[in-house]
Amino acid sequence: MFDLPSDLEVTLPRVTTIGNKSIKIENYIAIIEYSDKMIKIQTKNNILKIHGDNLIIKYITEEDALIEGKIYSIEYWV
Repeated sequence: MFDLPSDLEVTLPRVTTIGNKSIKIENYIAIIEYSDKMIKIQTKNNILKIHGDNLIIKYITEEDALIEGKIYSIEYWV
């Protein structure tokens, strides 16, 4: 049997950033907290905490969410 690469595991969140302007999160469970300065997102393994200015959720589906604004940091809370 072979091991799958970790980026193909469906339980792990996939976080894609474009500069400090947008972030796409796949494999999330729920938005825990939302303001224009901070967004907390529950994933299957941890919580993502995004800090910035003028943060907005551009779109959200069952599979992924796109956040835009001026992103200062992304924290992984275990």
